[in-house]
Amino acid sequence: MLSKLLLALVMLATVIAPAVGQEPETREEALRREREAKAKDPRQYEPGRLERVLLMLENGRAFERILNPAEGVYPKIGNVTPGSGMSFGPAYRRPGLFNEHADFSAFAAGSLKRYWMMEAKLVLPQLAGGAAFAELHGQRYGFPQEDFFGLGPASRREDHSTFNLQNSVVGVAGGVRATPWLSFGGRLDRLTPHIGHGEGRRSPSVEERFDVSVIPGLAEQPDFMRYEVYVDANYRQPRGNPRKGGRYYFGYQRFDDRDVHRYSFRRGELDLQQYISLLKERRVLALRALASVSDADLGQEVPFYLQRSLGGPDDLRGFRRFRFRDRNVLLLQAEYRWEIFTAVDGAIFYDAGKVASRREDLDLSNLESDYGIGFRFGTENGVFLRIEGAFGSQAGKHFIFRFGHVF
Repeated sequence: MLSKLLLALVMLATVIAPAVGQEPETREEALRREREAKAKDPRQYEPGRLERVLLMLENGRAFERILNPAEGVYPKIGNVTPGSGMSFGPAYRRPGLFNEHADFSAFAAGSLKRYWMMEAKLVLPQLAGGAAFAELHGQRYGFPQEDFFGLGPASRREDHSTFNLQNSVVGVAGGVRATPWLSFGGRLDRLTPHIGHGEGRRSPSVEERFDVSVIPGLAEQPDFMRYEVYVDANYRQPRGNPRKGGRYYFGYQRFDDRDVHRYSFRRGELDLQQYISLLKERRVLALRALASVSDADLGQEVPFYLQRSLGGPDDLRGFRRFRFRDRNVLLLQAEYRWEIFTAVDGAIFYDAGKVASRREDLDLSNLESDYGIGFRFGTENGVFLRIEGAFGSQAGKHFIFRFGHVF
């Protein structure tokens, strides 16, 4: 099914291409041509109301101010996490500390659903003349209505329940840049998770729906040390809203149970992204393949709240958040994106994936899937807002209103 969709996307790109012999122009050339035409005859084109608003935001650099806030205090607007609802709060950014070597940022935000998060970072992005980078970070959050449907690909929608996840993360990260596009890095974090009674109004708490003894990590939550190393080959252009290039990432993590010695495990992840530019970056075919596998130590288990999941606005968009959860995950995504006008892109997409308790079962059989269409608002620095409709899944239609890009 995925190969058929990719073929259809390529055919669509061919159909909408300009006539043979007509050289397509870049986005910059098109904007320059429009400005020259308007200068000659201001009555030649009158933009609609929506386009006038978007042009005003673009010319006033509103998107840049949101995506890359200036120095000082500013409002933090977005989602604390998918499913939190609209979140607001104060934020602060101070670049150029320590003789222009460090940037400090912090925010606190909450939503009407009582999700909240506090975070602070001190980033040193240009150590050793730009060859190295480092970061100190701390985060505390509370997610009172996290969804849980059970474990494995056969989990049932009618078993929906919720749990309250509280966690603190404190740690350091750093690495080196072998080239402008190739980096090696690692991080060390201390995690202090706690699972409490879910506060969902329409669904029971997880301990009321499931037997506590069959859900690993539900009865007890130790502190963890998380060790991670990775290699990241990233030559996407532009980085914030890619239209060409690719990113190939591999990471290895070790979660060390510091208290009860029952939940130590390892995880490896491979994330491959490729962006094929069409019509000089005015059309883009974006492809992604993600695989995540986890392996517990002998006689130990992977706690359910640290297992990877599928479902929600960033992977299987036709399903509810965390609809599928298990040790191992496979995700395939394809998008055809096109420029509509300034600061607005359209996209059609297809998602497919599965979870499995054994890595041997991460094959292309019995994949869950969906498709849809959407709009993205932003600039080359990043996507500020996505509005999408997802269809074709066993879970019905889903409307997505999400701050930030999908990949």
